[in-house]
Amino acid sequence: MNKRFNTPFLAASVIILGAILAGCSSSKPDKPSYGKYDITVTLDESLKNSSVIVDVVGVNPSSSPRWEAYDMGKYWKDGDPLRHDADKITLNFVSVSTLTNTITAKDPNWKKWKSEGVTDLMVLADLPGPQASRPGNEDARRLILPLDRHKWPSGTYHLTLLVQRSGIQVTPSRY
Repeated sequence: MNKRFNTPFLAASVIILGAILAGCSSSKPDKPSYGKYDITVTLDESLKNSSVIVDVVGVNPSSSPRWEAYDMGKYWKDGDPLRHDADKITLNFVSVSTLTNTITAKDPNWKKWKSEGVTDLMVLADLPGPQASRPGNEDARRLILPLDRHKWPSGTYHLTLLVQRSGIQVTPSRY
């Protein structure tokens, strides 16, 4: 009789415990896994006779709201303090013969950005013509790139950016 009582009780206990553990593990958000990427920036053919500068800025969660809201018209004016003080890589497409520049995953800025808790890159382009300043990715001159590997297709190690008059497009790839 004791054996009969224990078997159903034990089975029910295992089922309940399994359900509790499954519920606990599914409620945890995935832990971010920040990666380094090769980033290739290419100007659209329509911009080859224009002077275009692209800044790639590492931002952490505490500075991200400011960067997402910052007026891009102000940012690109000479002497802007935010641009001056930004921890950035500047890609200069002014008077150059190539329409492509690459930041490799081995660039020393990646190590610095990681130590500063950078979670996103702001890609900022000084596009020709009048532009209305808008927040975040709504502004054609700004693209926010998350560094969390979970935000990209599995195996992504290369991001290709195409800078067009209408904005910046990104294509992830494995290589």
